[in-house]
This record gives sequence, structure tokens and C-alpha cells, in this order.
Amino acid sequence: MSTESIEVSGVVTSANETSDVSVVTTPHTDQRTDGPAMGQRILDVRNFSIDYGWGEGAVRAVNNVDLHLNRSTVLGIAGESGSGKSTLVYGFTRLLRSPGVIVGGEALFNLGPSEDGTDNIIDLVTASEKELRSVRWSNISVVLQSALSALNPVLRVGTQFEQVLKTHRRDMSKADRRARTVELLALVGLNEDRLRRYPHELSGGQRQRVMIALALALDPELVIMDEPTTALDVVTQREIISKLYELRSRFGFAMIFITHDLSLLVELADEIVVMYAGAMVERASAQALYDTPRHPYTLGLLNSFPPMHGVRTELTGIPGSPPDLTDLPTGCNFHPRCPYAMDRCLKESPRLEELGEDGRSVACWLHSGDEGVVVPVELRRTGRGKREPIPMPVKEDVS
Repeated sequence: MSTESIEVSGVVTSANETSDVSVVTTPHTDQRTDGPAMGQRILDVRNFSIDYGWGEGAVRAVNNVDLHLNRSTVLGIAGESGSGKSTLVYGFTRLLRSPGVIVGGEALFNLGPSEDGTDNIIDLVTASEKELRSVRWSNISVVLQSALSALNPVLRVGTQFEQVLKTHRRDMSKADRRARTVELLALVGLNEDRLRRYPHELSGGQRQRVMIALALALDPELVIMDEPTTALDVVTQREIISKLYELRSRFGFAMIFITHDLSLLVELADEIVVMYAGAMVERASAQALYDTPRHPYTLGLLNSFPPMHGVRTELTGIPGSPPDLTDLPTGCNFHPRCPYAMDRCLKESPRLEELGEDGRSVACWLHSGDEGVVVPVELRRTGRGKREPIPMPVKEDVS
């Protein structure tokens, strides 16, 4: 089904599009079945870029990011506040509000095999609003960062489940919807009596459990968690993570977990992506990234949380602050905070390159292989096991 496209101030959008995000791209095309088969890959984001604003005043918040996710796997996205984690995900799901503008790239979502056996692939960036409605909740669901803000404060919890199921499962009877709601609450460890409560009558952990249950209501293939444990105490965080791990093992959905806390991702994720200033700086398996970080920023993040066992060591945070996206430094964006910065880092921006270590990629000139460049011992460790923190050198004169 094609839709008529209109152009307003140079921004091409579909005539029936109601989402606030703008897309600077080619007019809408139908669902894709051309190109190479995605197979077990459920999501493929390519050359994805997002600006805030238009024209000369635009700020690049996500810069040429490539991201892929296989079925039944967990991808963690980590980084400090402002690194582009949530902007990236809300962008390719078309949930990003104005003045967010998708200025490049595609987000291919695999809906599964079609009748002729080929992959039924939709580009979320150019999909119509009708196509997006058919995918959201049913194929892709999102657990937002603040459950209190996401839940409707004037509706009881049971009513909010009723609305979701009535809208997307019109063939279900009222009794079936009630039974499904009770089943969903049981999955996250809540009793049926919570259905009559308003969101403000629940604890923070209970509200987050309700959001997770709502996200699983239609058996999606991909669940996106945007910092679901933020503002929760450590005990409740542990309960939520354990429940997510259990549900993922039971139902086999893929998951994207966004957080600034790498310690959570090491336990939950299969692979971890580290972002800085809107770009990806390292990608590796969770265990490899924890045991043998390759980027100085990743090492700094790992050294920012205390180990639960072993010798007490002084925590060494990352000096300085993330850069102002309106005034990025020349060369590598991390060089003003990096104790290993070289002359080349001040002039040239490194690209994300594979290191040949089981798919690991890193964007750092220390791993360029150039003659005379010595990789610091803490960034070339091998093996796995109990990780002992190795402090980074002190960065002097952080700008």
C-alpha cells in the first residue's frame, strides 16, 4: 500500500503520517522483500543519523550508527546521559518527537517469512502510520524510563490492560481479556488485586512490573527497555533484572536494554554497544567487553562502579564532562577526556573498525596498527575471569 507524500519546508513526510518525528528521506515505499535475506536477524539499522532542529542550527545527536540484532538475543546500549542512546532507539521506532529529524539511514525490521518463503521486511523509517500501528505492540513494544509518567494516572491498571487488548485483539471476549490480564500480572509477580489500583497507589517497582506486563501483552518479538531500573533501589533493580531474564528465557523475545550502568548489562546482555557523543565507540560480547575493554571510554565506565568482591580499590571516574554537541572537539570526540590521546586523536576522527576478535569493533586510533603506537596494557588484556580494575592514568588539563 503506497501513500501520497507531501513536502513541507524540504521535509518529506507521508500524508497520513501523524507521528511528530520528521524524516528527511525519499517518499514512502511498500514493505520490502528485496535484497539479501535477514535470516535470524530481526533488526538491521544502517547509517542512521538524527538531528535536533533544521538548517544551520541543527545539532547532530546520532551520527551514522549501524546496529543489528538477532532473534532471541539481548543487546545492551550503554553510555553517559546525552550520548544518544534513547534518541537512537526512539528514532528508528519513530517515537522521537519534534524537533527530532531523521536525516539519514534505514531501520529494517524482519516480520518473518512471507507466503513465498522470503523474509517480509519493513523499513520503519519510511513506513506509513498504518503500518507502524500494526507493528507497534504486536511486534515491537517499549518499556519507557518513567513508569509513573507512562501509565495513565486517572485510569486503573486493569482498565489500561483492557484498552490495549481491546484495541489490538478485537476478537477476544471480555472474559478472555480479563484472564489474559491476570495471566500477564502473574508473569511479573503481581496479584490480581493490583488491577483495581491507580498507578500512584503502586510502588516504583510494581509500576515498572506493570509496564513490563503491558509490553508483553501481545507477545512481541522485540522488547525495548529504556532504563527501566532508573530511580529504583538496588534490591528492586535486582528483582526487575531477574524477572526480565526469566521472561526472556521463557518466551524467547529479543531485547534492547538501554542504560548508563554497564554492571547491569554484563549480567543481562549478549552483546553491548557503547555510545559517546552520538556515535558508537565499541561493540563486543558482554563478557569480552567486561573482561577486556578496548576503548578508553569503556574502561572508564567499567572503573566507575565498584566490584562486589576482591580488594578495595579507589574508584577512578572519567574526568571532565561529555562534549557539547553544538561545539564538538576536532578529531576524536573523546580526546579532551582521554589520558591516552595522541596528536592524531586531536586531528582525525576514528571510524568503527573490526579488530578480528569474534566480531568486536572499536573506534580508537590506539588500535590502528600504525607503527610506533603502543596499546596500553589495560586496553590489550586477554582471557576472561574475575576482572580486577586497572586505574586509568590521570588526564591532565581536561578542556
